[in-house]
Amino acid sequence: MEKHTANPLHLAQNWFEQGRKLALVTVLSVWGSAPRPAGSHLICDDQGNFEGSVSGGCIEAEVIAQAAEVLATGQARDLSFGISDETAWSAGLSCGGTIRLLIAPYDAAMHDVVTQIVQAQIKRQRITSRTDLTTGQITLIPAPDNARITQLDETGFIQTYRPQPHILVIGAVHIAQALAQMARTTGYDLSIIDPRSGFATAERFPSVTLHEIWPEAFFRTNQPDSFTALVALSHIPHLDDPALSAALNSDCFYIGALGSRKTHAKRLERLTAAGFEAGTLERIHAPIGLAISAQEPAEIAVAILAEIIQAYRQA
Repeated sequence: MEKHTANPLHLAQNWFEQGRKLALVTVLSVWGSAPRPAGSHLICDDQGNFEGSVSGGCIEAEVIAQAAEVLATGQARDLSFGISDETAWSAGLSCGGTIRLLIAPYDAAMHDVVTQIVQAQIKRQRITSRTDLTTGQITLIPAPDNARITQLDETGFIQTYRPQPHILVIGAVHIAQALAQMARTTGYDLSIIDPRSGFATAERFPSVTLHEIWPEAFFRTNQPDSFTALVALSHIPHLDDPALSAALNSDCFYIGALGSRKTHAKRLERLTAAGFEAGTLERIHAPIGLAISAQEPAEIAVAILAEIIQAYRQA
């Protein structure tokens, strides 16, 4: 699976190993307008280079200045930033609010924990950490019983890191090329399965994980999880149907298939004959994508990605 270097924690690993002096910024809580939720990160070095965001852009400059002081003193800072309605409006937000942040030096001990978090995400595993609000140090803890992603108390901030949402595409077609670019921009991992020689190539899909293999073979050892969206685009039954069957037998959060209503009706007949019940088959979004009258491949990719985002956020 491709690793997104734009992920602040992934980038923190790389920068620290390059010998840079770093600070990690974490959103502890938000009130009012919340362009970035609790648990969001920003990483910056002592030269002012940064990746990630903690607001819509209206406090990043001040945060980076505060991070420079944290790096100079070696002491973590627990800070709150109030954003006025006027400032928020100029930053493109609907209203003001308050953002509470923790800025902490990124040292060797933190690097060890971040490495474990990143590895868990790559392996598509959940992992939970607790950050001490005084020292900024992060430790791994057993996952809490509740399902909350973040939890803040008087002394610590608990955060459960989930696997990156992953779009698994069947068919290295033109729509998939546009979808791959858009997925990368929105922070979704994407990989493609297509056994056809000349379709799933690095030239057509730069920086995309490609599996030149039949779907049946792929799914024998790769089970979609609840953070996976399955997108069948080949329009070829002996490619799409095995993938759809694997998805229907899993708890992936989205299943979509390209094709007209007539094509989908024939698809449902085949899947029904394969033993799937009507209620299960209703999980398939077909025709795929939000109904925005998309026609060109890039427009169809927009509709597909929008529907995936909607399904993920609702889930």
